[in-house]
Amino acid sequence: MSEGEHLTPAHHVGELLARARNPFDVPDALLRRLDSALMVQVELAGWRHRNNPRPALRCSSFRHAFLLADGGSAVLWELCYDDPEHGGELREVYADEAELRRAEQRVHRRMGGGPRTGPGSTAGGEPAARRGPAEPRSSCGHLSAPDTTAQGAHTYTGEDSPDHARRLLRRAENPDRPGEDVRKRLATALGHDIVYVPRPSAWESRGRVWCSVYQHAFLLADGSEISLYELEHNLSGSGRLVCEVYLEETVADEAVLRMARERGIDL
Repeated sequence: MSEGEHLTPAHHVGELLARARNPFDVPDALLRRLDSALMVQVELAGWRHRNNPRPALRCSSFRHAFLLADGGSAVLWELCYDDPEHGGELREVYADEAELRRAEQRVHRRMGGGPRTGPGSTAGGEPAARRGPAEPRSSCGHLSAPDTTAQGAHTYTGEDSPDHARRLLRRAENPDRPGEDVRKRLATALGHDIVYVPRPSAWESRGRVWCSVYQHAFLLADGSEISLYELEHNLSGSGRLVCEVYLEETVADEAVLRMARERGIDL
């Protein structure tokens, strides 16, 4: 491969996906648009550095902005963070800024310590002034604050909700994940909302255990609502983060407790 080919936006996308642990989170339709990209610009979007307690941990996010052949633009968001359990750095990629912020919150909770810093916030954790008009981005969902989990409090946004549901179910690894009947219902989704569901503090009080639950609420074409509960955990035995999806929050809870008991961990 020549140097010129190495620097093309298409090759940049390929490298970005190759190093990400979740390339399946980027919609196929967006990847087809990026095939026509003429230019790419990368900029730091946020960072956090924790020195104490040891080991020191870093978390950074980057904005990859692409100029397309039709004059439009597209953005991919990359999250990079230290993984002390496996002695290296992990990277994740997202097509939607709200999903990036959700992943950042997960990493920051694992890091502990002080508030997030970076271009999107001040050292004290308060939002900083905007630097200018927001760039167009893929609208895949809205991340709600933890206190909006009450029934009927969802803010449904996003034109790609069926695709969001498809990608969520595609990355689920549990054999009892929702089946084809749920997939067909979600194909009619008009919007969705993502909510972090706070868990008992004991879940995250042990350094070797990580469990998080997110509610993905969908508004369907007939006016009804359906929720999927995404469980992220490192109780798989290998230590890697695993995604499981359930129709009920209580079933997700039971799955965590069962896996913890199987490994002799008392939550």
